[in-house]
Amino acid sequence: MVSTPQKTIEELRLKINELNEPERGILNSITNLIIELFEKLETPKLAETLKEESLIEFLKKKGLKTHTDRVVGMAYYLDKYKGVDPFNVKDIEEIYEEARIQPPKNLSDIVAKQAKRGLFIEAKEKKDGLKAWRISAAGIEYIESLLEE
Repeated sequence: MVSTPQKTIEELRLKINELNEPERGILNSITNLIIELFEKLETPKLAETLKEESLIEFLKKKGLKTHTDRVVGMAYYLDKYKGVDPFNVKDIEEIYEEARIQPPKNLSDIVAKQAKRGLFIEAKEKKDGLKAWRISAAGIEYIESLLEE
C-alpha cells in the first residue's frame, strides 16, 4: 500500500505525540523538515529530477548492449522508474522507441526466453489483450548486480 505524503505526515505526528516531552521537541523539528521535503517533492519537476534518470543513461550505465540484456533492463526500468507492472511486449516496444533503438524482430521470443531463464514471471492476467509479465526477483537482482560503466 502506497502512503501519500499527507498520510505519512499524520502518522509521524501521532508517533511524536506518544513520546515524552524532551524527545518531542527534537522530533517536531525533524517532522517539520520532513514536511518541507514532501512539499518540495510535490513540485513535479524536482520530484522527476530526483527520481528518474533517462532510459538512455540507464542503458549506458548498465552496459546493456544485447537485445537479451536490454529487454531485461527495460523491464526493470519500466517497473522501477515508470511504475509499469506488469508489462507486455507492446510496453517493451514503446520503450525501445523511447531509447531510439531498433527493437529485435522477434521480441516475444526474447521475452519468453528470459522467462525460461527465470528473469520474468508470467502475470496471472493479460494486459491489453496480450500476455503480461513481471520482472522476477532474479531479474531485479541480475540488473542491479551489473557493474555501472
